[in-house]
Amino acid sequence: MKNLLKLSLLSTLIIFTGCGAKYSTMSSGDSVYQESVTYSNSSLSPRMASSPIKRIITKRANISVDVDSIDEAKASLQTVIEKSGGHITNASHRENRYNASAKIPSTKLMDTLDEIAKLGDKTSLSISQNDVTNQFVDNEARLKNLVLFRDKMKNLLSRTTNIEEILKIERELRRVQTEIDSIQGRLKYLKDAVALSPVNINLKEKTIYGPLGYIGNGIWWVTKKLFVIK
Repeated sequence: MKNLLKLSLLSTLIIFTGCGAKYSTMSSGDSVYQESVTYSNSSLSPRMASSPIKRIITKRANISVDVDSIDEAKASLQTVIEKSGGHITNASHRENRYNASAKIPSTKLMDTLDEIAKLGDKTSLSISQNDVTNQFVDNEARLKNLVLFRDKMKNLLSRTTNIEEILKIERELRRVQTEIDSIQGRLKYLKDAVALSPVNINLKEKTIYGPLGYIGNGIWWVTKKLFVIK
């Protein structure tokens, strides 16, 4: 009976602890985030709660470049990405276009984008950022509490002889372990997302006009300006 009471108290404790964890995501296009802010969480120690923490940011980018030769640009792109420590995850080549998805180490993202832009004439570039600091801190706090709860349950199990109580504790242990595995999976995903930035790369081969093509293009440009200046 005492063991059942302890189990009930421990379950209540973990439920209340779990209620303290809140998940939030702050997104922004090209916003500039502060280097550090004060984060307050009851699960953190007073020293940690009052100390500034470094923001944890994930990044992703899209870049389009007009190139003279798709085949040459493809080879050069592969070299640039491998040099950065990244890798191409998916690619497609259709006529005069080449599209690739890559993962680039976040610390080398900007330098790599500069190198990709040098493959030809950059036509567009966008970089988005996502602040996952709160998600990361909350998940780590939740994981710490769950591991502590699991260890206490294991200790209780080792001292229990009643079959009914053993079965209840084992069920609770399986539930807690499933939640621990889930949180560990989320933390791994966040760490990977912070370490490697996804980049979509679009290469397009430049159009080379013949003599009549230049004339036709010039006539179209003049006609357009008769109706629209800008």
